[in-house]
Amino acid sequence: MRPILRKLVLPVALAALAGCGGGEADDKPLRFWQFWDSAVMEPMIREFEIRNPGIKVEVEQLTWKSGLEKIQAAVASGTQPDLCELGSTWVPRFSYEGVLEDLTPVYTEIADSFIMWESAAWKDRMYGLPWVQGSRALFYNTDLFTRAGLDPDRPPQTWDELLDAARRIDGLPGEVSGFGLNLGERYVLFKKFMAFAWGNGGSVFAADGSVVFDSIENLEALEFYRELAKYSLKEKQEVLDHFFKSGQLGMQISGAWNLKNYAIEAPGLKYRIALVPKPAGDRGEHASFAGAEMLVVFKSSARKADAIKLARFLQDYPQAKKLCLDVQSVFPASKIVFKDEAFVGDDKTRVFIDQSLTSQTAPPHPGWIEMEEVIDRSVEEVMYGRAEPREALKKAADEIRRIAGRFQ
Repeated sequence: MRPILRKLVLPVALAALAGCGGGEADDKPLRFWQFWDSAVMEPMIREFEIRNPGIKVEVEQLTWKSGLEKIQAAVASGTQPDLCELGSTWVPRFSYEGVLEDLTPVYTEIADSFIMWESAAWKDRMYGLPWVQGSRALFYNTDLFTRAGLDPDRPPQTWDELLDAARRIDGLPGEVSGFGLNLGERYVLFKKFMAFAWGNGGSVFAADGSVVFDSIENLEALEFYRELAKYSLKEKQEVLDHFFKSGQLGMQISGAWNLKNYAIEAPGLKYRIALVPKPAGDRGEHASFAGAEMLVVFKSSARKADAIKLARFLQDYPQAKKLCLDVQSVFPASKIVFKDEAFVGDDKTRVFIDQSLTSQTAPPHPGWIEMEEVIDRSVEEVMYGRAEPREALKKAADEIRRIAGRFQ
């Protein structure tokens, strides 16, 4: 639910922000750190500079392997950029630490035009602008469905149907696995497991902020996930993708980046995409994880107004659409995407757009990075047979409570 915030006038607010720069000369480059390929980003930056004479932008490309650590180190040393792209699960920590500019004045003007605001909220203020977003959906191999006696025109709709399909495909002759289950990889397992927990009404926190990770809803999801593991290839995402594109994996939950990858690397692969199955036909929903790339302005910036101007330029639909069509892995956070034939006109792509309507984001908590590691570890313990689901959830819930206690 979007926080209720007082309406402000954007031009006046930007003028106020412009006067809070810290005294640096405006002829210094506006520093922007981001994660996309420079060949994709640079033409947009050049267009921005042409439209805004006098503003020179210096772009640095980060990597997902070390980007978070580099940003944290820059904040610690006072060398952070003016504008930065952050993964949505990272924003709450920086908001809590007080190093991000309050962008509530911008939010109040554009709130109804974008989705994925939840991760930018901290104590009823907004500290980031949604740029692009993406969910996860079910990929399934139609040839393997046919070989297993399954209807390729009817993907699994429920947990029981998913389990049955995985079991039947896993039983086919040859080196074939029914389902791809992620293990041993940072930033991945939580997104896959919680799709089932959320679909079953589970959560990490209750509405009052209390930790409910050891709920009956999550227990049912984890018990189902353990059963699914019996018919699964348990590996890192890169390995699962390899086996799927080679026709040796029946199903996996993954993102839109594989649409491009499979078209290039396995053009003959026959597969379709469906919503993540829900618990049963008469209950639950087709939930999944949704993440976003957020644009944040650091409070220390001497170029706040210019940084916001660049953020809004990149957020605007023409630029966001161009980025998404170029990289073919994410979608604009603008609500225009739901009516754009460039995205909803394709059967496979449309599933990701539809899935985003019932997807959820990670809880906007400053301790989330550590909490996610706890959840990953607890689920892995169950998948490896080293812990029972109830025991693992209780232990994880206790650890999450301890982490939460550090941010009171």
